[in-house]
Amino acid sequence: MIVSAPVDELLRLLELIRRELGAADVRAELGGQAPDDPSALSTELAPGWRVVALFDAPPADDAAAKLEALVEPFEEVVGQIEIPKVGLGAAKQRELDEELDALAERTGARAAVVFDERSPVLWGCSAPRAAGWDLDAMERARLLARDVAAAGLDPARWLAEGHVPSDETLKAAGIDETVAQRWGHRFTRLAGVAPRWGRAEWQEALQIATAVSAARARCKGGRAPDRVADHDEDWGLFARGFAQIYLLALVYDGAYSELHAEGPAVRALPHIETLVLALPPVEPPPRGAKVIPLRRG
Repeated sequence: MIVSAPVDELLRLLELIRRELGAADVRAELGGQAPDDPSALSTELAPGWRVVALFDAPPADDAAAKLEALVEPFEEVVGQIEIPKVGLGAAKQRELDEELDALAERTGARAAVVFDERSPVLWGCSAPRAAGWDLDAMERARLLARDVAAAGLDPARWLAEGHVPSDETLKAAGIDETVAQRWGHRFTRLAGVAPRWGRAEWQEALQIATAVSAARARCKGGRAPDRVADHDEDWGLFARGFAQIYLLALVYDGAYSELHAEGPAVRALPHIETLVLALPPVEPPPRGAKVIPLRRG
């Protein structure tokens, strides 16, 4: 059941944004991907929720900052709305994330995450979350970051700034116009997933994405591996499989001690498994969004 008072507050926020920004349409979305449209702005309202403002033309440069300022006082509103059972229960997910955060601290890991072999759902994560940041988005970000870094550029910086590098920078790096245009589309889509992340958050997210990709590559025959230990110059990974399809992964900045990683992970795994299996299912994996529209009268 949805409580009417919080919904009224949410609708009031949407009307306020439409009026203050001169938007053609404003809506609240639950789940799915952020819009990939130069005439749209979006910002996170609460984990899993975003506000999207649509314009008849690309908005003014200061519109994004104004949108965030308007949304900030209303962040508590969606916490009073009961999420449909097809979504992750906010309290249960928060409990899992907190347990993973404690495990990361005990093991000295950069982050602890839980995902499965079959779907793009990020079931738990000790690092900052953003709407739409799932394993599909991670893989797109990883591939883009690989290509950008190979050109001697900093993908985390450009993602944080929300746009492709300047023409002068790309020309100096030897990037042709076709590649630059393709990068621009990818940057825009990914930056919309986490518009509030800065360079440090994107660096961490890309590091986690690379390690998660390496762990998923070890999954064979529809089952998660029992144990994964991987090392690279810029990251390290230790993972344990559970419940056949899930992986608990610890991501490190580089070399790490498998002994110090495995002990705490094994001890924490029964409780983490209980928390994961208690989460409401997400089948099929979410691709769309639930929308509350408010159109211009």
